[in-house]
Amino acid sequence: MPLRRRAWLTREGWYYLAVLAFIIGGSVLRSVNLLVVLAGMMIAPLLFNWRLVMASLMGLVVHRRLPPQMLAGEPLTVEIAAENTRSWMSSWLLTAEDWIERQEAEVGSRGSGVGSRLARWLSPRRLLHLDAVHAAAAIPQVPARGKALGTYRVTLHRRGRYRFGPLRVSTRFPLGLVRGQITLPEYDELIVSPRLGRLLPQWLSLLEAEMAGDQRRNPQRGMSEGDYYGLRPWQTGDSLRWIHWRTTARLARPIVRQYERRKSREVALVVDPWLLPRHDEHAAETVELAISVAATAVTDITSRGHARLTVAVGGRPAECYSGSGSPILCQEILAALADVQPSDDYVLADAIQQAVEQAPRGARIIVLSSRAANDPSLDNVSTELPIEPDDLLWIDVGSAELATLFTLEVD
Repeated sequence: MPLRRRAWLTREGWYYLAVLAFIIGGSVLRSVNLLVVLAGMMIAPLLFNWRLVMASLMGLVVHRRLPPQMLAGEPLTVEIAAENTRSWMSSWLLTAEDWIERQEAEVGSRGSGVGSRLARWLSPRRLLHLDAVHAAAAIPQVPARGKALGTYRVTLHRRGRYRFGPLRVSTRFPLGLVRGQITLPEYDELIVSPRLGRLLPQWLSLLEAEMAGDQRRNPQRGMSEGDYYGLRPWQTGDSLRWIHWRTTARLARPIVRQYERRKSREVALVVDPWLLPRHDEHAAETVELAISVAATAVTDITSRGHARLTVAVGGRPAECYSGSGSPILCQEILAALADVQPSDDYVLADAIQQAVEQAPRGARIIVLSSRAANDPSLDNVSTELPIEPDDLLWIDVGSAELATLFTLEVD
């Protein structure tokens, strides 16, 4: 679809036009030839500015560059790349305007139909970008058959998915009397992960207590489960893959490689984003705090490496993620936490069931919840739990206990 270029007078242009109209009126009423000549001379710059701004927007290719994922509360630098496909004329003093809008969803409700979603998309506030954040980047010059880059910075404080677009490119060069613009249908989506805090030493002590079962289980590991340590004589139970054949041939007896065993960190977290449909601001902040604690724990565990991590998120349906700690798994879980919609219309036992099935055998489940363990809404959940209550560690993020485990204030 061809892009439409538009042009209109700026505020300075209207002032200029008012003076021009006054001179033309005086020349007609007074029949002063010099005023007619002056009016003709003043019309030329106006037409020249209009023609130049329209030509400057022709043949421009503009798009934005976004990271695939970022954290809430961190400054975001968005790059606006412009390319001039013309072979003889540069574009000067371009302004690229962008709109950033958070994708809202029904929070604390029991679902929404197609009609309600269509009404939100066609609402006047959305069509007029009244709820969107406006940002602009300046591009001084785009040479002929060349490229240029402009940037703007913005901070997104809330987790979720954000929609960028459209892009509007404009210029008033050289006289500032006429403004030309073109609107590009450039839309992108950015996942903003929950805000991260800092885990306190008490949290690490809690995890170490949960990992005590590793020494009891002590499963057999492969060669890649540790760092190379040295050589030693063969022992019963050693794998044939560990044999160092060159040393075995020289000493005429089996010699195997010895590896330093790595301690496997096995953690199972359950996020309980429980929120009533009619809630106050404090209840919503408590849910966001629980999600931030889970995101911080996931980032910390995966950054240490050699960890087995299981995270289940309550919802309809419940979602579970499990695997060895890695940056890929961390990004996947953070993206899922960014999309969590608090609600009261789900069964927490379903998320716990999935965590038990995916987590290592014998691991205790740590529940990060926005409600207390003795909340009346949990009366029927205890009868549906697939594990013993003693194997379940419940952390109420709304209690004073959290202050000993986690803080949002990062040094």
